[in-house]
Amino acid sequence: MKRVTALFVIVILLVSMMACSSTETATAPSNAKKLLYVKKNEGSNDPIIISHLKKLGYQVMDTTDSVFKADAANGYGVVFISDSVNSSRIDAQLKSSTVPVVYAKTQSVSIAGLTGILDYGELNDVNTIQINDNKHPLAAGLKDRVIVYNSNGKMGYAIPGKEAVIIATAQGDDKKAVIFGYEKGAKNVKNEPIPARQVFFYACRARNEPDR
Repeated sequence: MKRVTALFVIVILLVSMMACSSTETATAPSNAKKLLYVKKNEGSNDPIIISHLKKLGYQVMDTTDSVFKADAANGYGVVFISDSVNSSRIDAQLKSSTVPVVYAKTQSVSIAGLTGILDYGELNDVNTIQINDNKHPLAAGLKDRVIVYNSNGKMGYAIPGKEAVIIATAQGDDKKAVIFGYEKGAKNVKNEPIPARQVFFYACRARNEPDR
């Protein structure tokens, strides 16, 4: 299995916090650390990510894509859609949730309207990303070229709409975003307002695990 490096793990943990500013942190609701983690029954990297989130103090409740419904997000501070899910099973109404969402699945980002129907894909034999906006909280203080894999692997990307904030892209191709977000009120590619912050962040996948 391709493991993310320490720096990449730090970034994903900060992304899960939805890049709260100091002002937002001070006024964060009491459920801010409650996280709903949506995965398939046996997701290869899911236990690793869940373990790190719990070490950060998150109260993680995991559920499977086969039973998940958008209204299950109510009462949580953030929803995390794992790269392991079958995207066709994710309730399309999640895009209208007032709970912030982190998507690690390219197909799910398309269903949510954060990218076009065919504006996503997968890069092969890569191990670096390019930080485009190192001032943004989602960059977690990282800048320039960042090594994310110990050896070359696969990496999902998407091409977001014009109102998204692009944090990191594929090395050598600034149109293929691997980390981006929409703030509350921004409009997605379907010209629909985003009800709460929504983020795409690609997480690594075990070799030979098929797309869905």
